[in-house]
Amino acid sequence: MDRRYSCALLLIVFLACVQISGCGGGGSKTTPLTVTTTSLLGGTVNTPYYEMLEAMGGTAPYTWSQTSGGKMPPGVTLNSSGTFSGTPTAAGTFGPYVFKVTDSASNTATSQSLSLTISSSSLAVTTKSLPNGIVGTAYSATLAASGGTSPYSWSETLGATLPPGLDFTSAGVISGTPTTAGVYGPYVFTVTDTKSTTATSVSLTITITGTAVAICTPMGNEAALTSATPYAFLLKGTDGSGNPIDIAGSFTPDGSGGITDATADYNGLTNGPEQLQVNLAGSSYSFSTSTQGCLYLAFSGLATADASAVRHAAAIRSRKAAQPAIVAVPVSNVQFSFYLGGFDRTIYTTGRIIESDNTNGSGTNASGFIHVQTTSAFAISALASNFAFGVDGWTTTALATLRTAVAGTFTNVSGTLSGGYADVNAGGTSSGYLSGGSGVLNSTIDTTTGRGTGSYYLTPSPGKQLTFDFAFYIVNESDLILLSTDLATSNSTTPLLSGRALASNATYPTGPLNGYYMLAAQGLAGSTSSAGNFVEIGTMNATSAGTVPTATIYSNSAGSYTSKLYPNSSYSYEAASGRIAFSGLTTKPIVYSTNGASDDGIAGFLVGMDTGASSGVLVNQASSAPSFTTGSVAGGYASSTEEDVDGKNGAFLGQFTFNGTGAYTLTSIVTGSLPNVPGSKTISINPDGSGSLDGGKFPLVTSGTVLFAIPNSGDPLLFVFTEDTLPIP
Repeated sequence: MDRRYSCALLLIVFLACVQISGCGGGGSKTTPLTVTTTSLLGGTVNTPYYEMLEAMGGTAPYTWSQTSGGKMPPGVTLNSSGTFSGTPTAAGTFGPYVFKVTDSASNTATSQSLSLTISSSSLAVTTKSLPNGIVGTAYSATLAASGGTSPYSWSETLGATLPPGLDFTSAGVISGTPTTAGVYGPYVFTVTDTKSTTATSVSLTITITGTAVAICTPMGNEAALTSATPYAFLLKGTDGSGNPIDIAGSFTPDGSGGITDATADYNGLTNGPEQLQVNLAGSSYSFSTSTQGCLYLAFSGLATADASAVRHAAAIRSRKAAQPAIVAVPVSNVQFSFYLGGFDRTIYTTGRIIESDNTNGSGTNASGFIHVQTTSAFAISALASNFAFGVDGWTTTALATLRTAVAGTFTNVSGTLSGGYADVNAGGTSSGYLSGGSGVLNSTIDTTTGRGTGSYYLTPSPGKQLTFDFAFYIVNESDLILLSTDLATSNSTTPLLSGRALASNATYPTGPLNGYYMLAAQGLAGSTSSAGNFVEIGTMNATSAGTVPTATIYSNSAGSYTSKLYPNSSYSYEAASGRIAFSGLTTKPIVYSTNGASDDGIAGFLVGMDTGASSGVLVNQASSAPSFTTGSVAGGYASSTEEDVDGKNGAFLGQFTFNGTGAYTLTSIVTGSLPNVPGSKTISINPDGSGSLDGGKFPLVTSGTVLFAIPNSGDPLLFVFTEDTLPIP
């Protein structure tokens, strides 16, 4: 997939604040007033339109006026806050216009000539496939269309009867409980809008299988995972079309290979966001004494309360048209492989996971982490009062897909979020320090999976509201998994984002850093269709006085590897938010501090100020000068790659068993085609925690319990290792 990005496109990127009065920190000199809008977002006939003129410098608030260019497109108006809104009724290119901005000190600036293009709207069926079903399990699928004038009416125009037990309504809903296995169809469906315009679907089939057979072959240690220990997971990657996807969910094993409770949220640029209903009878897991696991989830349709309601609410808030429901995944099941780790030999707490059913190389490649959940924390009242968060992903426009990263903090009081701060990097342009974040964690929490929903808002200037609707999974009272439930489409200002929130401190009266740390980040290198991955890892010593006496960064930018020492760097911090701004390092990272108490040692979430929109974490390494050896990483470690940002490679899952004297063994699973995978050779560790794997091919940094590695050649991926409970052979 072409993931080009351009600074000019950032004006239509959700959560991008190129420069809005109030975005930066206080105490800076006022800069000259300038109009930063260089193009206007296109619109579509009969589709609500929303765009906003942007300026920088001067003294807010701003007042806008049109100085030349004639009338706006029919149905569209411009107000004094610089906001275009309305529903265009005619196609064409309008303008060019020139706009003037006036600040509160009566300074003025004018825009360049800007044109606004409104395209005609064509009715089309967007459903390309229908989900499979299982005999005796409730089935539901909703046909989707775009364009024309809603509401729509549906009819079946070609094909035999539906599978026995299923019905079809004029609302485009196929539902019921199938009674007979088989492959049914092909069907062609026709949609008609209120102006009697019609469009037909491609040929569609429905496959109904008998009672699902457990796909995960028993491994003999299933009893090690019980109904007392549900697990949550988050994976990021690409689908069979090469488009980004995120998958989050929770499952509860029953101790003998079955699943007692489960749900999953899916969001992607191809199919959109949905909460999926899991067929528990058709799902299974297996687990071995070597901590290798298999998870098979059979999806039978959408959950009763699916994400379309969230999308509709978000559309109203942002003055966009509500999007139709989307069939989320065109298959009825998914299989994952994982390795678990942790610090308790009786409860496996954390590990790494990939989707492992991409057997032909053209399916989904996704990887991430898995973590045991604490069920007593499945309530809003149980959650911590302060959180730092880091999310990353993509924003699409008509011309490109832009890498987007966000890190920040918020205060939580019984689900009411306030006192929020954040930094955003969208496609390589950074927002600066945003304040005033607010939102809500809705009070309804699933008591078996820990799933809830919420929203977060930033208002950096009058008339500019940035919105992030999300599903969250409670790992424990101090740890949340986040996944956006907004629809990310071309010409939209809504991104696909996912990540994590960890408990933080309320204030930082002294510098939030004091000790030795590891850094790991990734982003997109290059600005063309040949763009590659950017990854970096490093170690540093930082003091509470804001100094960084030593820092060493190892990076690979699309195959170009460097190792660089940064002596005598520094950082500044903001006491209310724990925001750390490093100077002197390559990506000029901004870090929002956690309280450092998570079991994987994350001390903060990172967003880079670089053109690749890098994102990552800062991890605790040692409180005093470290003295690591190969013995510091003796034992077993679960490992996987992080998201393959450029979407060209795949995913890796492995279990490394280090003998403590420089040798290790490895078992692994690879999907896609990775250019570099560690082999079973040697590991070296220096006193500062740096070193290498595979005879020097993979530079690494470690804290003893967490390890990061990158290849020193080829298109790179970030490898993450967490210690597990395997004994040394």
